[in-house]
Amino acid sequence: MALLQDNIAATLVDLPGHGLTKISTGQRSSLTYMAQDLLTLCQALQLQPDFIVGHSAGAALALEMSKSLALRGVVGLNPALSKFPGLAGVMFPMMAKMMALNPLTPRYLAGLAKSKSRVRQILSGTGSDLTEDQINLYQKLFSDKAHVKGTILMMSQWNLDRLLAQLDAVDTPCLLIASTRDRTVPCADVKATAERMNNTAYHEVNGLGHLAHEENPQKIAGLLSAFFQEKRAAP
Repeated sequence: MALLQDNIAATLVDLPGHGLTKISTGQRSSLTYMAQDLLTLCQALQLQPDFIVGHSAGAALALEMSKSLALRGVVGLNPALSKFPGLAGVMFPMMAKMMALNPLTPRYLAGLAKSKSRVRQILSGTGSDLTEDQINLYQKLFSDKAHVKGTILMMSQWNLDRLLAQLDAVDTPCLLIASTRDRTVPCADVKATAERMNNTAYHEVNGLGHLAHEENPQKIAGLLSAFFQEKRAAP
């Protein structure tokens, strides 16, 4: 927050079932239900956001929420707005559903995170270069059975079909940021999505990976602040 402009207040939330946020039921981990629950949170806290920033899958949630909120803009940071190509697009959701049905899966996967080298390998696969302290925090997160369960439930229920079919109807100003070293969401996919959308700008960041905001928070904060200032000044 300190890296943003002084007149910007930010509210950071864990997604339902992720981090320190519990999940009420395992059947509300889809894009639609998560967006509804985040909107309910805004109402409960009496928040009327001007902007929503979503990283990776959070970009889809931001766009889904934009249908119900009068926003000045949405920012998608390395936004996961494409389905897996080919056979992977069919097999990956099926595998996630099978994992979600096994109550032992979260315990097993959380146990794997006891190996720091394995956690480091997973993070390296994102294309990001994190500090040792950041890796330690991810190891703690990956070792949390509740967080792992929430992630599996989200993966098993995630479906972008309806949102992708309606992308050209999104009228909220958007900024999609892609990182050149991102091995999770390719720049070409982000650029193609931006070209499909109306009133959407595309920006490419060199030398950073999927976790760009953790590698270089100053750089990302500068891009966010510039976008916020531009849209606030718009009539």
